[in-house]
Amino acid sequence: MIFTSKPIFSPRPWGDKDLNKLYNYKNDLPIGEVWLLSDFQGMRTPLKGKIGKHTYPDEIKNEFAGFDIPRFPLLIKLISAKEWLSVQVHPDDINAREFEKEPWGKTECWYFLTKGKIAAGFKVSTSDIETVSMDDLQIIETNKGDLVFIEPGLVHTLGPSSKLIEVQQASDATYRIYDWDRGRELHTEKAKRVTDFKKKAKIISEFTSADFKYFTVKKTLSASGTGIAVTLENKPKLYVLIDDIITLDNDFLWVTMGKKEWI
Repeated sequence: MIFTSKPIFSPRPWGDKDLNKLYNYKNDLPIGEVWLLSDFQGMRTPLKGKIGKHTYPDEIKNEFAGFDIPRFPLLIKLISAKEWLSVQVHPDDINAREFEKEPWGKTECWYFLTKGKIAAGFKVSTSDIETVSMDDLQIIETNKGDLVFIEPGLVHTLGPSSKLIEVQQASDATYRIYDWDRGRELHTEKAKRVTDFKKKAKIISEFTSADFKYFTVKKTLSASGTGIAVTLENKPKLYVLIDDIITLDNDFLWVTMGKKEWI
C-alpha cells in the first residue's frame, strides 16, 4: 500500500510568511513549521491510500517499523526561519523516559533547501548552562544540499533565512536555554542534566546518503525532481518529495512539499 500525507501547519514566533505562500495558507501568523508527517495527538497528519482509503500514522506504525511501537517512529517537518530559534538541547532516550515519560528522545537531522546558518556546540570548554549566550556557540554557515546531524545533548539553534527538511525521532522534547526574550518557558534544570558540552554539529556537505542510529537518509534524484528517502532499519521507505512528484517502485509513504491537498 502506498500512502500520501496531508500536512498540518504550526505557527512559530520566529517563522516567516514563505510557507504561507508555498501552501497558499491564509493566516496572519507566520507558519514557521509544516508538519509533513506526524503521529502526535492533535497534530496527526491524515494519510490517504491510492485506493482512497484514509488512515493515520498510528494505524500503520507497526507495519512501517516491523514491530509493535507506541507511535509512528518518525516526525518530518518543513521549517522556514526568519529569526534565530531558541538556543536549545534535546534529551536522549534514557533522559526522555526519565523526565518526560516518553519512549524516545530526539535525534534529528536537517537537510538544507537553501543557504542557512546554525549555531551549535561550544567554542571553548564550559559547564555553565545558565550563562550560555550566542557568543559561546560556534556559528556555522550552511549551503543548499548540506545535511546537519543534531544529536541529543548538543546545544544548538537555527538561524535566519534558513529553510530545511527536519527528519527526527517522534519526540517533541525540547529544552530551551535562551529564547531572545520571547517570553516562552525556559527549561534550564533539565538542560543541565542532558547537555554534553563537548558535542559538535556534524555536517555532511554535498549529501547523498547518511546512516544514523535511528534512521537512514538518502537523496533520491530523478528527471522529475529531488526527494529524500528515509529508511528505518531497512524497512519500507518514506519519501519526502522536494521539487516535484517522483515515480518510484516499492515505496510506502509519500510526503510532498507545497501540496496542501492530497496528491
